[in-house]
Amino acid sequence: MNDHDASADEASQVISSARAAEHAIQHLCRTTVSRPSMTPAEVDTVLAHLTAAAAALPQAARQLGDILAQAKADHVLEMDTLTETQDPDLAIDTARLHLDEVGEAALGLYRLLNAAHNHAAHVAVTDRLAHHPDEDAPGITSPVSRPEDRQPPLMGPGGAGPGPRR
Repeated sequence: MNDHDASADEASQVISSARAAEHAIQHLCRTTVSRPSMTPAEVDTVLAHLTAAAAALPQAARQLGDILAQAKADHVLEMDTLTETQDPDLAIDTARLHLDEVGEAALGLYRLLNAAHNHAAHVAVTDRLAHHPDEDAPGITSPVSRPEDRQPPLMGPGGAGPGPRR
């Protein structure tokens, strides 16, 4: 494979990743529009994933800015006629300035999502439904395992860990 084919394949992977992220967020919006019944632990898990995604945005933005800068060095660029800007270097520099700002905005987004995640992580579901406190809820538990709910495996008679092998 020559350098151009490898570069096109790498670019295709980057574009596919961005498209997958877009589709995943759109899918999340569609699946939550009906306000599905979820426990706080399940919402906490969703928030943890969104927090991780937000934490990665500054790096992705910085790297895309670096790629634009490299394009200025590697290619002869020109502008189309659909914008007032006629200088491709100015357009790239402006795009890079906007990408630099993504880092600050994403950090704020990360902090907000992380705070929501941290608060939701400490809410547990009881055995009673909020609307029917006199009725026992039929086995409401979260399918999401939390680190604080895990117990060490049993060891032999009364100890932690696996028992002796015979």
